[in-house]
Amino acid sequence: MNIDEYLAENSKLVNTELEKYLKKRSDERYIESLLGRAGYTYDTEAINKSILEPSWYLLDLGGKRWRPAIALLTIQALGKNPMDYLEFAIIPEVIHNGTLVHDDIEDNSPMRRSAPAAHIKFGIDVATNLGDFMYFFPIRALIDSKKLDMETKNRIMSTYIANMTRLSIGQATDISWHKGLIDPASITPDKYLQMVHDKTGVLPRFAMEMGAIIAHAPQNVVEALGKFGATVGIVFQIQDDVLAIYESNVSKTKGGVGDDISEGKITLMVIHVLQTGYQEDKNRLIEILGMHTRDKALITEAIAIITKYGSKEYVTELGEKILKQAWDEADKLIPESEAKDILKNLAAFMISRTK
Repeated sequence: MNIDEYLAENSKLVNTELEKYLKKRSDERYIESLLGRAGYTYDTEAINKSILEPSWYLLDLGGKRWRPAIALLTIQALGKNPMDYLEFAIIPEVIHNGTLVHDDIEDNSPMRRSAPAAHIKFGIDVATNLGDFMYFFPIRALIDSKKLDMETKNRIMSTYIANMTRLSIGQATDISWHKGLIDPASITPDKYLQMVHDKTGVLPRFAMEMGAIIAHAPQNVVEALGKFGATVGIVFQIQDDVLAIYESNVSKTKGGVGDDISEGKITLMVIHVLQTGYQEDKNRLIEILGMHTRDKALITEAIAIITKYGSKEYVTELGEKILKQAWDEADKLIPESEAKDILKNLAAFMISRTK
C-alpha cells in the first residue's frame, strides 16, 4: 500500500471527526457543552478570535495525521473495529498541534507548514494560551465517551499524564541544549535518543498505548507497542533533522535550509561530528551554532562540516537499527493482519520519507 495515499485517506476521516469536537465558530451552547454553565455569560466572540480561529488556522495548514493513523491501526491490528473509536484518534493529533505552537514560540520559528507560525500570525499571548488549550481540550473525547468503561478510561488517563510529563521534560532538555546551558561535548547519542523519545516519541507512544488499551490488550502488549510507537517518533525526528538542514520540502516549509543551524539545535548529526570530527571542525561547528545566525554562508559552512563526517548516513543507519529492534519485539505480540502490515510500512516510511 502507498503510505502517502493511506495517510491522505486517513486524514479525511480524522478531519471530519475533528470538526465534531472542535467547532470552527462557537456559540453559547457549544461553550456550555465544553465547560458547563457558569451562571454568567461567555464572550463567545472572544473565544472565536483567540481559540477557534487560531486552532483551525493551524489545523487547516495540513500535516500528515500519522499519529491518529497509528492509534487506529493498533486498534484494528488487535481485533477491534477502528471506526467505532474514531473520536479517540483526534487526541494525539490536537496535542501534537499544541506542541508545534509551543515549539515555534520557543525556537522563534517564523514559519510552519509554509505559512506564518501561529505566534507570528496571532501574537505570542494568543499562541501560548492556544498551545495550552490543545494539550487539554481533546481529552473531552475520552471523558464524554460512553463507549469505554471507567477502568479503560483510567488506564488511558494514566498513560496520558505520564506521556505529557515526558513531553515537558524532553522539551526542557532540548531547550537547555540549544540555549547553550549544557556543554555540547557532554551530549551523547544515548542522551539525544532519550530527549527525542521524551519530546517527539511520546505522542505516537501514547497513540499506540491508547489503541492497545481500547482493544483490552494486556499490559505487556501495551508497553511493547508503546515502545514501538515511541521509536517511530524517534526515527521521524531523526529524519526531520536531516530534512531540515538540507534542501527538502521540510526545510522549505519550516524557515529554509539550515533552519536548525540558526536555532542552534544539537541534533544527532551534530553529536556525531562532536564525537568523530577533528577538533578544529568541532570548535567551528559549535561556534556557528552558538551564533544563531541567519547568514547563509555560515549556515552552508556548518552543513559542510556535518556532511564531511558522513553524519547524515550515520543517523539514518542508527534510525533503521533501533526501528528494527522495536519492531522485532512488537511483531511477536500482534497477530498477522493487513493493519499490522500497514503499521510496519508506515514505520519504515518515517525514516525514508523526503517530505
